[in-house]
Formats: sequence, C-alpha cells, structure tokens
Amino acid sequence: MSAKTELGRIETISISKSEGKSKKLVEIPLLFYKQSIKLKLPEKYDSKIDQFYDSLTAWVKQLEGTVGHIKKIYVESITETDEAAILELKTLTGKNERLLQIIGSFLKLGAKLEKTEDKDLLLEYLEWVNAANSPDALDITFEYLLETKRERTYFIIKRIEETLLNQEIGVLFITFDLKETIDYPDEIEIIRFAPPVVDDILKFLK
Repeated sequence: MSAKTELGRIETISISKSEGKSKKLVEIPLLFYKQSIKLKLPEKYDSKIDQFYDSLTAWVKQLEGTVGHIKKIYVESITETDEAAILELKTLTGKNERLLQIIGSFLKLGAKLEKTEDKDLLLEYLEWVNAANSPDALDITFEYLLETKRERTYFIIKRIEETLLNQEIGVLFITFDLKETIDYPDEIEIIRFAPPVVDDILKFLK
C-alpha cells in the first residue's frame, strides 16, 4: 500500500508492500537540461530542472537523519564499475554539473557507484530506438524495442538484488521512460523522491 512520508520539506512516496524490509532503494528521476535532450522544449524547462536539483540538493543534506547512509549508487546507462564507472558517468551527464555534484556527495560519504546495465543490451536497445525512429519502421520493430526495454529493467533489478546487501540503502537514478517497465522485488522497500516540480517537468516531456 502506498503511503506518503515527509523527508524535511521534500515529498517522497513509499511503495513498500510489507514492514521490516532489510533493503531500501531511493528512486530518483534522472533528468537532463535542455541542451542534452533532442526535443523542442520551452526556455522555462531548464528553470524547472534547476528547481528539481535545488530540491534534491536540500534533501541530500538532510539524508543522514531521515533515510540513512547511502551505500550503493545505481545510474541508468552505467555499464562499468569503480573508476571506469565514474568516467562513464561524466560522459553520460555531459555538462550537468548539478547531477555530478550530488552523486559526488554520495561518493564522498563512502557510497559505491555500481555497474547498473549490461553494455551489449544497452547498445541493442539504442539500435532499436534508431530503427523505430525511421519512417519505414515496422510494427515488429516496436515490439522488439519494448522487449529490449523490459530486458534492460530486468537486468537493472538483478544487479540491485545482487549488490545491495541486507540493511543497506541504495539510490537509483532512472529516466521516466525506463521506469515504466521496472518491477521491483517485494523484499526491497522503495522510496520515490518526487517533489512537486516533477509533475511540471513531465508535462513538458510528454
């Protein structure tokens, strides 16, 4: 059953199905500024992204006294571990210094940036995306695209299950698109970071 919980002034939604779970995962939207998105967006879109990162930064500062100490970081599209993962993260985020600073604050507190995705599966998905964007795309192309997306989310969940230990707390940065097909296991308590500005951002992206 869903329940709202206050973390300072930041709203989250707990979707845990039972009490006493030993693992917790904070789901955070993976958001980019307009320059990194191939969509025509209004100028005020970036100001909404700024508001989102302001809220997230404020939440991170009070994290220790609310959710607890973050041990594992998972980021959509990260296919490496350790130092290679950090280099990959910098490439992924581009000029999004706000996101890098927030993840960097977790790393300074001892969290580990984990491999989140399978590289071959990610590349296959991107190939299907390109094929689906073709004016000659067939229906079966979209079927393969959806199936590959499901396989990506299945791999992400398996990675989290394998690497997030009992009594640990992790964070998952994931895009709106990919989270649509994600199915979390019952044994992990999920906390969704969802400040009100997320609704405004979603309206721009739809």
